[in-house]
Amino acid sequence: MKYLSLSLLILIFFPLLGFSQLSAVDINNEISPSSGNNSLNTLSQSISTRFPIGKNKIAKWSAGVHYKNLLTGNNTSVINNLLLHSIGVSVGYSNKISDKTVMTITAQPQLACDMKQINGDDIRFNASVHFLTRKENGFSIGWGIAYAYQFFGNQIIPIIDIRYRKNIGEWRIGGALPLRPRIEYLFNKNTTVGFKLEGNYYSYRLSPQLNSQYLFYRQWDAGLYVDQRISKKWFFNASGGYAFNRSLQIFDKGQTVPLSFFGNRVAKIYTPSYENKSTGFVFRIGIQLRLFNQE
Repeated sequence: MKYLSLSLLILIFFPLLGFSQLSAVDINNEISPSSGNNSLNTLSQSISTRFPIGKNKIAKWSAGVHYKNLLTGNNTSVINNLLLHSIGVSVGYSNKISDKTVMTITAQPQLACDMKQINGDDIRFNASVHFLTRKENGFSIGWGIAYAYQFFGNQIIPIIDIRYRKNIGEWRIGGALPLRPRIEYLFNKNTTVGFKLEGNYYSYRLSPQLNSQYLFYRQWDAGLYVDQRISKKWFFNASGGYAFNRSLQIFDKGQTVPLSFFGNRVAKIYTPSYENKSTGFVFRIGIQLRLFNQE
């Protein structure tokens, strides 16, 4: 199965490298092992691309292609060697609504399942509206809201984005709160180190052979990272940390809720047919192609 994942990455990645308007490519690998009677070991690979599709004096349109897989391992047959995939396309619109404020709207439909028998029940959808205002002395403040149709129901995530950026040799803080806060230090124009907190919520549809149940995966982890420029456009990144809140649950198809904040269900609490809660280390390594300056 890992060779299938690698083949999919290659099929998506190399044709896009030849696209003349490509602006960025990210390739990442994540491994998170744990031990004990309730161990949960995960391996994940992802690739994402971004490219512009139009612009004028105040507005820009962009598009992207995204792929991610999740391979789970456990000492039980329920989730042992279970390989899940998500493939999506995104469209983004950015508009400068004032001298200091930019509004960004994104939308992304996704196919998220085990790919054994694909149908309309395997589609998810994400969308967000975000405003970023540049202040004085290197500060930027952002706010917005993200919506996701997950297989467990409708998910709402409020976003607060605080950024502080100065010259080389300075500390920087930033990231979307509460899911992606980080603090980092620029040693020089090539090397950045920092600390980050990261929260991820995913849902995947299982095959009809498994009664079209859905898998809900949640992971919160914290750790250190390094971002290193290795050439004019290529960057290497690596991180290591600890997953202090990680759970994998499987629910029946009809066990949904009208609304959830982050990944927390409102009003209805269901008992999963399978549940695994564990902690463990998290290691990530990736490479990025940046053809233009990143915001």
